[in-house]
Amino acid sequence: MQALFGLRTAADINLAAQLLLLAGLLVGFSLARQKRFAAHGNVQTAMVLLNLILIVFVMVPSFYGYVIAGESTTGRVAQLMIGHGILGIVVEGVALYLILRMRTEWIPNRFRVANIKLVMRATLVLWTVLVVLGVGIYTERYLSQNQPVARAPLLELRQLGADLYVHAVELEDATARDSLPAVMRHTEHLINLIEGKEGLHYGDNDFDGYMEDPGDGIGLIARLDAVATAAADPEVTVRANEVGGQLDQIVTLSIDLLGARSVEETTTPVAEILNLARQANSLGIFGIDFAARAAGVVEAPSLGVAATATGDAGRVTIHEDEFLFSPSELTIPVDTTVVWVNDERAKHTASADDALFDSGDQSLGDSYSYTFSEPGIYPYFCRYHGDVEGVGMAGTIVVE
Repeated sequence: MQALFGLRTAADINLAAQLLLLAGLLVGFSLARQKRFAAHGNVQTAMVLLNLILIVFVMVPSFYGYVIAGESTTGRVAQLMIGHGILGIVVEGVALYLILRMRTEWIPNRFRVANIKLVMRATLVLWTVLVVLGVGIYTERYLSQNQPVARAPLLELRQLGADLYVHAVELEDATARDSLPAVMRHTEHLINLIEGKEGLHYGDNDFDGYMEDPGDGIGLIARLDAVATAAADPEVTVRANEVGGQLDQIVTLSIDLLGARSVEETTTPVAEILNLARQANSLGIFGIDFAARAAGVVEAPSLGVAATATGDAGRVTIHEDEFLFSPSELTIPVDTTVVWVNDERAKHTASADDALFDSGDQSLGDSYSYTFSEPGIYPYFCRYHGDVEGVGMAGTIVVE
């Protein structure tokens, strides 16, 4: 059925059919309560046999492709499918036994259950659980994973937080060495690292002819705001506001330091800057990172296209992890090389919807690269955990 209709359509048909089968079984149960046993037997038999057809033509191929061929034993979808498969075998087996028990003499007397009503009711309950699990699998595989994932520069935030503390320590060391030029230089480092290129005070603050920024040019404040916005979580917001206040104090104290005429004038504000930097990093930024991850934020990969020695536009990496392409949407210039790297044990592929490129099977640590030489929109998917048109594990590359 997947070959005829496609993965998503087959799943849609199967989900609708499972709900109808459950409704049919409930109708059969009602007929039994009305003592219309012949009609009850006919309905239950039809439902069980129809389900057997769906198992053979939809569920088994889907399970094989996702779990076995894709070597997927982790992840919520794979675990739900494994549980669903085990329970499904039990329920279908018992249901077939009940049909044979009721409608044939094939079951030897010693294997014929006496309290058949209890077994039938238990089977109906387990079938209901099975359908609920199926709905869960459908939701996780085709709906949840297609929702936008909150991504933020968590790595950059942690790195800038560590740099903040390092340069505050270096500032203190400069005062201990009684070097006013060094104090001015590290003061400039702190201001530029915190504010970034868009900051009001960004620049050559010590007027030595060199504009020095030990950060990434974006600034710690901007990284902090990006994480708080992506998390959209009250705890992260509160922590970010607190750290933001500490960073503002550091900038204010640093600007005041620039007017110092001697190292003695800097001792007290430098000590305060060091204390604020310690709090902002160890207590604030690490707590924000933890809270943001707990709120569902994932690491935003670095999207900078690195220049290569061969003179082409460069290369950028897409990571295959947690049954997602990260980033799932990417815009790059013409002649950029994209590298897909599998970062988990499950097997993946990076396969273009139009068959333009195909990585083949990628096990843990395997990489595949393709250079995009023409502008356009290139959707792709994992053959084991996704499908064309953005189903499941899928992504899009826009070449400009």
